[in-house]
Amino acid sequence: MKAFLSHLKWQFLLLAKNNIITISFIVTFFYGLIFFFFKDIEAIDKVLTLLILNDPAIIGLVFIGIIIILERNQGVLNALFVSPINPHTYLISRVLALSIIGWLCALAMAYSALGQDFHFIHFSVGVFSICVLCCLAGIYIVSFQSEFMKFLLWTIPVLLIFVNIPMLKYFDIVNWKLLDFSPVMGSLFLIDNSYQVNPNFSEIKWGYLSILIWTLLIYFFVFKTFCKQVIKS
Repeated sequence: MKAFLSHLKWQFLLLAKNNIITISFIVTFFYGLIFFFFKDIEAIDKVLTLLILNDPAIIGLVFIGIIIILERNQGVLNALFVSPINPHTYLISRVLALSIIGWLCALAMAYSALGQDFHFIHFSVGVFSICVLCCLAGIYIVSFQSEFMKFLLWTIPVLLIFVNIPMLKYFDIVNWKLLDFSPVMGSLFLIDNSYQVNPNFSEIKWGYLSILIWTLLIYFFVFKTFCKQVIKS
């Protein structure tokens, strides 16, 4: 545990050094101002959900790739993995650090738009899980792409397919039941129901179950891929 906390602390220092924390908070500040001044519009909850799903997703998906590419190019990865560091510690500390930042940014936006009129636990779990899932997607991409521009090009379709296609059902554009089983739909259910006056408890229960199953499955798949493509290569 001491080693893990040390790596987690190092991740926050690395994110701060590369101005990732500053950039995230500046963007969130401007989003917060927009939500504060337009919080009385009728569809504010829909707009909030759209941005909250995408902003932490981008933080997780893009920034974790940037960090790993920097560490790879600077020779940090080679030094780390000849030491006794556990690969789980390496990955989880990075995912957790960025997910905390994404959660804080989303929380600031929610308070700007809704005040305290939302369920803190459902909202937090929904946001945190989408951050984790997108961090894992970023790790998977960077396992195959070590060049920054190629990595960024791959994040665009992943963001559109992985995160935004489920939004089509949320906005009633399509009614595909299959989308309920997508990895991010559980997060969407929790976020959406967190600020509903009459929440759908079946969606909430499915949201928690879906998040648990998908997070574990994707983590171990990504972990094996990362070990094979990066650590053992």
